[in-house]
Amino acid sequence: MQPCLQNYLGQIKQKIQEVSIDEFKKIDCADALVIDVREPGECAEGIIEGAIVIPRGLLEFKLLEHPKVKNLSEEEIFNKKVYLYCATGGRSACCAYALQQIGFTNVYSIAGGIQQWIQTGEKLVKP
Repeated sequence: MQPCLQNYLGQIKQKIQEVSIDEFKKIDCADALVIDVREPGECAEGIIEGAIVIPRGLLEFKLLEHPKVKNLSEEEIFNKKVYLYCATGGRSACCAYALQQIGFTNVYSIAGGIQQWIQTGEKLVKP
């Protein structure tokens, strides 16, 4: 990774909340949104069970239209817990920051992303 990109991600990660894979595994996500922000080709190989697939470039535009939030009040939407992941944690960190900027208050990036998920022996499901 290029040094300027590392600096940028380091700055972003200071402004967001991250959870490790081990922490994420312990969380009851029944009332949360788990969002895979990878590109469709990446997701075709598998996603975390129960995840919503919304690519990073469309997240801010598509999230509020998703059936899991569409009929909620603005307060309920912006207070909903949101867990984001990508391949390694960079894109999901950027997404967490972007969602915070539009008003989400309980946003978390999953550190290590899908690669860390697989390395810990967890399975993926086809979207």
